Amino acid sequence: MAQPLLRLYHTGLIVDSLSNAMQTWGAALGLDWAPPKTSTAPMLCPDGIVDREVRFTYSLQGPHFIELLEQVDPTPYLNLTGGRYVHHLGYFTDDLVAASADLEARGFRRELSGVADDGQIARAAFHYSPESPGMWIELVSHEIAEEIGNWLATAAAERGIPFVSPFR
Repeated sequence: MAQPLLRLYHTGLIVDSLSNAMQTWGAALGLDWAPPKTSTAPMLCPDGIVDREVRFTYSLQGPHFIELLEQVDPTPYLNLTGGRYVHHLGYFTDDLVAASADLEARGFRRELSGVADDGQIARAAFHYSPESPGMWIELVSHEIAEEIGNWLATAAAERGIPFVSPFR
């Protein structure tokens, strides 16, 4: 079986204040930001399915993008080894289920994922290896990648910033 496509496109940082982090990181690195979004969705974790609410944005300059996440309710992320100050490498994948299974087979346990109506993993999954404490791999499905790509392309165009999609 061929290994599923994985393409690195962002690094995610948990921040205490999204607006403060946008200002600080933007000024320090010359970054502009997409308009922040809020996501509320159930997440599957070792304690079962728990609701998660997060505010987030991406840098418009990339690829490689910076994602800033402010946890409105950090409960699901507290299930991740090391707590809520998650740092992750975000990979786009064309087959979330297969890519997640492949990482698990390679010793990266799945600690958190979106959950579909049928109880299967969906949208995104976080994997952890004890060999790299504090660092996760986030797998993002093609559905999420398309949403993110459209959001960033629109925001960049509105500001006249050239945009290169990492998903093509």
